[in-house]
Amino acid sequence: MGMPFLYQDFHGGLNLKDAPTLLVDNEARDLSNVQGTTAGAVVKRNGLNTFASPASALTSLAPLESVGPFLVGAGGTSLYSIATGGVVASIKTGLTNNLRWEFVSAPVVSSQGPLFGVNGTDTPQQWNGVAGSTSNWTNASGSVAVPNGKYMAYANNQVFISGVAAFPSTVYWSAIADPTNWDPASLTGAGSAQFDPNDGQAITGIGRVGPYVLVCKPRKLWVIADTANPTTRRISDNIGCVSHRSIATGSEGTYFLSEDRGVYITNGSKLTPISDKIQPAMDVVAGQRSQAAGAYYNGHYYLSVAGGGAPPNDTTYDYDATLQSWWRHTFGSNQFAVWHPSTTAGLYSAKSTSAKVDQCFVPGVTQDNGANFTWVWRGPWQSPTFYRRRRFPTPYFRKRLRQVRMEGQGTVDFSLAKDYAGAETLIASNILGTNTGGMFGGTGSFGGTGLFGDAATINRQRFYSLGVANVFSLVFGATSSTQDALYSYTLMVADRKDSVT
Repeated sequence: MGMPFLYQDFHGGLNLKDAPTLLVDNEARDLSNVQGTTAGAVVKRNGLNTFASPASALTSLAPLESVGPFLVGAGGTSLYSIATGGVVASIKTGLTNNLRWEFVSAPVVSSQGPLFGVNGTDTPQQWNGVAGSTSNWTNASGSVAVPNGKYMAYANNQVFISGVAAFPSTVYWSAIADPTNWDPASLTGAGSAQFDPNDGQAITGIGRVGPYVLVCKPRKLWVIADTANPTTRRISDNIGCVSHRSIATGSEGTYFLSEDRGVYITNGSKLTPISDKIQPAMDVVAGQRSQAAGAYYNGHYYLSVAGGGAPPNDTTYDYDATLQSWWRHTFGSNQFAVWHPSTTAGLYSAKSTSAKVDQCFVPGVTQDNGANFTWVWRGPWQSPTFYRRRRFPTPYFRKRLRQVRMEGQGTVDFSLAKDYAGAETLIASNILGTNTGGMFGGTGSFGGTGLFGDAATINRQRFYSLGVANVFSLVFGATSSTQDALYSYTLMVADRKDSVT
């Protein structure tokens, strides 16, 4: 029968960087539309629900929760509000076509707010959540006009703006609790600071890291520690952020996309690269990194990019902060928004390929916008044998794969690749669709007519005499409307007598 080698841990995720023989057993050389679990399984991800269908594809999306609540989006030449039932209303027309807007929610002052938005070209806008249209965001409390920048953040009861075309190295902040006052002479907290204005780099984004405001250039990072007597602190002189929308704050720190080494996380002092295993994918999107969109939700950092190196964003990379591994999904977003339409938070996305707003990763949903989607997990190249009575990888030995056993549920197709082949061969489709008997299904103890009643949810299958090769890669996947999972597989391998090639 051969020696058994059991594999029941898949949480290592995607590894595109290491050599084929260096991947560990819990990593995949390729995958899409799956996620790992803390128990070690690999499961088909939850699907996308169409939440709203605006008149045009949205380039921007932001939550407004102090009134409404609403999602607010920008697309074409209009701004839109989206109510909790998915009803879309136009709240501004006649804007510059398809510019990216940024929004924050801030205190209402002089009947302005709580929503404030800029895009660097059109007149800044504000909305109260009731009026049929937004109106100009003005300097109601001061004598200095609202800075018309491309990037915004809200921190410590102040609005921060950067990306003003005439002053690309300046960050401006409003008075405390007053987003209509930008006059430093008012002595109410408004002010500004310049960041290396002669270095040839423009500010590319601002965000939050702990109690501080993070200021980014392509190859530099600072924090603003205090606005009362402007105090800044430099974090790095050679690492920066290239996409404002990639900045997202989670419990582990603040994530962002860098110019040359993919994703970093910072706590305001230390910088840690976390995407080295998918660096080849990050290199492909180099020319489109400024368009990347990120969000932190439910313990995951999601980064949507142009996976083919050309617009639009069509691929989302998913960093599981618990498992510390990467996963890839075949949908794209122009901007994510974490929003509470009720007491429960959800992740919403301005779909990059059509005029839809999606709710992402909805529990119990197994399709994307009502259509089946394809998932796949391509396992590492494996060459297990026993060498002097201990497990040892030997890609230079020929081995006979006498049997493969697997446990899982749902719709799963099984394919096999040999000897580093670029494509795999389908062995069987829907291998777990019918219980095969024994403990996990059919009439066994845990299913069918057995002691506990209904058919088992975990099924087992096995295949025999799968050939001879130096190395094997097992591939699982399907195009389905079911909840699919793989829990383990076992290789029964026998060394051939003419084992050395």
